[in-house]
Order: sequence, then structure tokens, then C-alpha cells
Amino acid sequence: MLRILALVLAVCAASAASFDLGPIVRIAQCRSQCLKRHSVDGSCEWLRHGETGCNECWQHCESLEKQWGGGGSNWKTATTQQQATGSSPASCDDYEYKQCPSCKTACEYRKGQVVEEYLPSMLPAPQRAPVRLAKNDVAVLMRKLHQQWKVFDYYPGVRAPASLRQDEWIVAVVEDGGVTHFSWEEWTPRLDSLKEGPLFEATISWRDVSSQLKRQQVIEQKRFNDRVRQFFLEKYGEKVLEWRNQDEEQAIPEEVFRRFFFRRKDQEQERRQQRIDEHSEPSTVDSEADERQQSQVAKESFVVSWEPETGGLMGNQVADSNVAQISLLPGTKYLVRIASNEGPGSFPIEVDTRPSTAVRVHRIKKNLDNLYPWAFLAASMCAAIILCIIIIVKLCRRGKEIEPEEEV
Repeated sequence: MLRILALVLAVCAASAASFDLGPIVRIAQCRSQCLKRHSVDGSCEWLRHGETGCNECWQHCESLEKQWGGGGSNWKTATTQQQATGSSPASCDDYEYKQCPSCKTACEYRKGQVVEEYLPSMLPAPQRAPVRLAKNDVAVLMRKLHQQWKVFDYYPGVRAPASLRQDEWIVAVVEDGGVTHFSWEEWTPRLDSLKEGPLFEATISWRDVSSQLKRQQVIEQKRFNDRVRQFFLEKYGEKVLEWRNQDEEQAIPEEVFRRFFFRRKDQEQERRQQRIDEHSEPSTVDSEADERQQSQVAKESFVVSWEPETGGLMGNQVADSNVAQISLLPGTKYLVRIASNEGPGSFPIEVDTRPSTAVRVHRIKKNLDNLYPWAFLAASMCAAIILCIIIIVKLCRRGKEIEPEEEV
């Protein structure tokens, strides 16, 4: 009994720590209808000519969400009062929206929506940048502030940010109401084992999340440094070459010139690290930071999510550690990912339980294990010797067939 109570408390604590995407998704879906009904070019800016109605509808979606879909006890109390008085908050009469006809679109759409909780673990697998959306889609840009995701702004599909920063996350609503998302944090779990049986038992682990993200940060920083170096070369390279060739007495040596423009960051970091090591004692700051990050990842609630590659029912399993075992049906190719209620989660990996693939991989490995380099060499030499013998035999036969001519 105590174990069941502890499990219930743990689930409640995990759900309380997570945040609800429901209001964000409902506002984005409503604004997608505004783009579809009142926008000409996929924009809702009031400064543009003819986009005033779309902008009013766009702003009214958020007002309706605050008024009707506050969620929790406020929403339940308002619904109870409306049922008792026989009134309805979703009154979308023409008289009430006489001053703002386009706002009626938001009202009618919001009236048909159901207030439900939408956790981040319910999202499909994230996609990589660049972000490409249609003109009636809506992108919600979110940024991480103090380890929490906050809504930064809503964008029409044509004005959605194409790239993502390290602390950004985009939740997008397409025209038909579906939800996708784009994540900068590209990390994947690992398939440790796959045991055959009536149900395939797959063991999934994600122990190196922090190291994967650090590796990605290093790569992104290197790309940024390369872009900065290229910019300075394109802008100041010709001018520096001109200064270098003007005065031969004060010319910049070629070694200094190359070191300034083409010095490697790795060498600079090595030299800086050597100087630090020589004049200071080893510090435990980095190790303590890694431990804090690992503890933070361990506290984060994860959900192992899997679905067939061709679409179908999705399976979910709550994980209390960074290792989980899931059961998969045979004969199906699955996309498995680690979802999280605190953020975007991981990118998917493929787990194939089809028998033909397993047999084909087994045969390829078996044949390759039995082949050796010296076997190819011996076979080639034998073929060359046989070919030489055949050529010699043919030449000898031709010599015997030619008879000497008699002189008259």
C-alpha cells in the first residue's frame, strides 16, 4: 500500500513539475484560422494595408483563451455558473461583434475547442532546422529562462524564424490543427539490446545526454567562429594585402600575416590551457558543474515513446531512470524516442523488428567473417596462371597447324 501511495505521489509531483502546452496550442490553432480566413499573403500585421481584420482576430484569440480557457478551478467555476444561469460565454452573435467582424472567426473556432491538457511528452518527434512552414501555419517561439520554457512570440508561417539558437524551441501548429515542433537540442538515445520472442524486448538508454549536447555546442561554436573569420577575410582581406604590399620596409611578414588570419582555435586553447595549468592548481569547478547537470537530468521526468514508422498507435512508458525496457511487436519498424514533460526531448532512433532484416544482416556478417584478404590474392594468382597456360597452349597449336611451303 505504501509503495502504491509513493508511486502516486511521484506521478503527481512529475505532472506538477511539467508545464501545459494546451493554452499555447489553442491560441496558435485559433490564429491559424485567422490567417486562413482574413489574410491575403500569410501576414497579420496591422501596419499592412488590408490586414487590420486579421490582426484584430489574431489578438482576440489570446483574449478568449484568457477569458474562457483559464484552466483549472477558474474554468470549472465559470462553467458551473454558466450552466446554472443558462448563459454561455461563447456567444458569437453578430450584434456582439458588430465593431469587430473578424473577431467572430476567433469566437466561433474557440467555441468548438475542448480545454485539455497538452504535455510536451505528447508531441511527436522533433524536427531539425531550418524551419519551413506554410502561410497558414503558426509558429510559437519559446526560450529557456532560468531553466524554464517561456513563450517569446507567435509568428505566421511565412515569418517563422528559419534557424534556432541554443536556448530556443519552436512549437508549430499546421493548418489542419496538427502540432509539430523544432528543437535545437539534438540528442538521441541508444539501443543497448534487442531480444527476439513473441514480443521483442528492446533496452533503451540515454546516459550521455549532457555530453551529446556539449559536443553539439562545440560544433556550433566552431561554425560561428568560421563564419566570423570568413566575414573579416571578405571585408578586410584585400585592404590588409594592399597595406602589406605598399611599403616594403614595413611590410608584414608572411608568417605573421598567416598567423593572424588563419590561426587555429585549437592551438590557442591548448596554449591558454598550458599557461593556466602551469600557474594554478587543479580546480573542481568543472566536475561540480557536471555533477549538477547530471543531477538535473536525473530529476527530469522522461517518457519512452514509440510508434510505427508508417504511423499508427503510439506507446508510452514512464521511466524512473536513464534506462528502460520496452516491448515491441514483431514485423514492424519503430521510431523510438525519449520524450520529456520539461522540454522537447530527444530525436528518434529506428528499431526494426522485421525478420527479413535480421536474417539479411546475419547473412552479411557471416559471409564477411569467412572471407580473408589472402584468399582473394590466391584466387587472383590462380586465375592469372590458368589464363597464361591457355594462351601458351593456343599459340603452340597455331604453330603446328602452319605447314612450310615447298619451293618449286
